[in-house]
Amino acid sequence: MRSQITRYQTGRHCVSRAIRRLRHTRRLSPWDATDEDLQFMAALTERLGAPPVSNMMRYCGPEARHLDQLGESLGDWRRMLEALARRYPDLPRSGQRASDGTTLDSAPERIVWETLVQMVPDELELCCHPWLEEGRYLRSDFGLCAPDEETPLVCIEVMGMLGSDRICRADVEEASLDRLAKKQDWFSQPGRPLLRVIWLDMMAHPDWLEAICSEAIEAAVAQLVCNGEERRTSVPDHSARYGKQRSLSVSRWRARE
Repeated sequence: MRSQITRYQTGRHCVSRAIRRLRHTRRLSPWDATDEDLQFMAALTERLGAPPVSNMMRYCGPEARHLDQLGESLGDWRRMLEALARRYPDLPRSGQRASDGTTLDSAPERIVWETLVQMVPDELELCCHPWLEEGRYLRSDFGLCAPDEETPLVCIEVMGMLGSDRICRADVEEASLDRLAKKQDWFSQPGRPLLRVIWLDMMAHPDWLEAICSEAIEAAVAQLVCNGEERRTSVPDHSARYGKQRSLSVSRWRARE
C-alpha cells in the first residue's frame, strides 16, 4: 500500500532544499570571502588586468585585512577566487597567461606585463625574459628594446615575493633578494642597460604601478634618443674629409712643381 506524504513531510523536504541552496550562496564560515572582499577583488582585478596574488593583500590597506587572512591558506584563497569568478564571470581569470596570449613565469609577472603592454609606444618593443650575457645564464624579466635590437635599453625586474621594505618571511624570499643583488651588481657596470625594480607593494596599487612603468618607458625612450644622437655624431663628415684630402694633394702637386 502506497504511503501518503503528509503536509509536514513536504514542508520539511522544502526546507531542507532551501537550506542546501543557501549553503551554495551564503557565507557560512569566517574563512569564506565576504561581499566586501569580492567587491574589492573585482575592482583591483579590473584595474590590474589580472587577479592579484594573495601576498599582495598585506600591502592593500585595511580593506584587504580579511583577504590577507584568507591568503594564508591555499584552500581559502582558492575558494575566494572561485567565488569571485561566479560573482563576476567577465573578469580576467587567474593564471600565468596574459590577455595577449603571452605566457609568463608567474602571476606577478603577468600583472606587470598587462600594465606594460598597454603603455609601450611604437618606437619601443617589449620583450620577455631577454638574455643579458652570452655564455652565462643571466636574464631579466622584461626588457624595453629598440626595434630589431636584442640588447634592452631598460630592464625590469619583478619582485613578486617581496615589498620594497624587503622584509623576508621565508627562505625563498631571502633567496630572491640574493638573486636581485647579483643582478644589480651586473647592471652597475659601465655600458649595461638601465634597471628598474617593481616590488610587490607597487603592484598592489595600480596608480603606483602605472607610474613606475611609465618612468621605465620614459627612460628607455631617452636612451633611444641618446643612442641615436651618438650614432649621428660618430659618422664621419665625408665632405670635410674629401676637402682635406684634396687640399693635401694640391699642395703636394705644387711642391713637385
